[in-house]
Amino acid sequence: MNRRNLDYRNGKSSCQIQFADSSRIVGYCIAIAWIAFNCAITQAQPGGAPGGQDQAPAFAEPNFKDRVWASGGPRLSQLASGKLIVGVEITGNTTISQHKILSHMQTRPDRVYDDKQLQTDIHELYRTDLFRKITPSIREVPNGIVVKLEVFEHPTVTEVIFHGNEAANEGLLKKHVGIVSGDPINPFATEMAKQRLVDLYREKGFNHADIQVIEGHRPGDRRVLFEIAEGNLERIWDIGFTGNSVFSTALLQTKIRSRDAKNGMMAYLLNVANLNKIQDDANALTAYYRSLGYFQAKIDHRLDYDDSGKWVYLTFVINEGPQFSIRNVVITGNRYFSNDELQPALTLKEGEPFNLGKMSRDQRTLREDYYGREGFIFVDVAPEPHFSSDEDAKLDLVYRINEGDRYRAGPIRVHIDGDSSHTKHSVVLNSLSLREGRMLDLREIQSSERRLKATQIFDTTTGEPPRIEIKSPDEELLESSNP
Repeated sequence: MNRRNLDYRNGKSSCQIQFADSSRIVGYCIAIAWIAFNCAITQAQPGGAPGGQDQAPAFAEPNFKDRVWASGGPRLSQLASGKLIVGVEITGNTTISQHKILSHMQTRPDRVYDDKQLQTDIHELYRTDLFRKITPSIREVPNGIVVKLEVFEHPTVTEVIFHGNEAANEGLLKKHVGIVSGDPINPFATEMAKQRLVDLYREKGFNHADIQVIEGHRPGDRRVLFEIAEGNLERIWDIGFTGNSVFSTALLQTKIRSRDAKNGMMAYLLNVANLNKIQDDANALTAYYRSLGYFQAKIDHRLDYDDSGKWVYLTFVINEGPQFSIRNVVITGNRYFSNDELQPALTLKEGEPFNLGKMSRDQRTLREDYYGREGFIFVDVAPEPHFSSDEDAKLDLVYRINEGDRYRAGPIRVHIDGDSSHTKHSVVLNSLSLREGRMLDLREIQSSERRLKATQIFDTTTGEPPRIEIKSPDEELLESSNP
């Protein structure tokens, strides 16, 4: 009934639903006719084959349940009951309440019994990972159907315990462990919880913290118990660099996030020895070197401890390698502009050291100042460094251009989230330098977007800042066909 009402409100498929209902009624009629026909044949036939034995049929006929289902009627279980569910009985549960089990089921008292729905409910109960086996059964009573589920539970967590924690309070640990009372005991989940605790201690500077699972990883365990040896809170006393000759230590220190004690002036402020942050710093230094053409640069770190084990001397070990230079600058895929027009606009020239910043600026120049101003708003400019060999430390820089089509501005639509009556669309349009029918210019689009953000008309504290979206005709057509 709910599906029929929903389809009727949508104004769609109501005929299909009605047609399906009609065919089901026809199926009932066919089933009843078949029963009557079968009884008539049974009465007319002589009993048994010669010799007192029943003669096997020449062909295996489908059983009654399959006949009814094939003709559109209900499954045999539904046909056999034809009554409401008057009760749902749950047995075998010891730690999981009947209310929690029923909350995952649609099979309820005062609803018509549906075999498919019961199977779906059982599948949903298995997905909770609370049960290892569920056995359903159905019992007919004078006024309806009683559904019974015999459940066999997985062991569940009764308590989560931490031993040995002093620096980290229990509330913080429980927040990160991700296991609470009532969850199923799962060795894999317990191991993942242990790893989360280890990561938490590493983040807080306890780099030698050791955590062991005492309970919660064996069959029959009901508690999850973590034994924690926190170790020392480690802080960075000094940060040094070795192997760097091209860039000074003062410059490299500006590229990392880790901080030291500043000769004791900041001994207990922002200088926790976070191993993840230290590794991120090594990666940032590597990226800085390679952005300037040192593609073979390798950077690692070393930790040295004082006698107390609480203070760390952090050293970044650097192997700079050679700096690669540009042998050739090649532009390919361009048809609208010639190489003679584009090459002078590039700032990264042949014979110069590679520079990621210059390459990115040249990429933007080709895209925005040349193609973008001529309506090629979907142009793709992809720079690709090609290395010939490591011995000569040279590379060819190729700019691959996929121009696409030129576009003029079509209809300009204004969409305002919230109550759009406060702001007239003309206010937005007056902030744009775009006009319908004019050739699109990426620079004008970007400046118009900046002006919209600068108007401070729109609330950007709770919503997104104003933006301009450009859609191709194909996207417009696709959206119109899929409202």
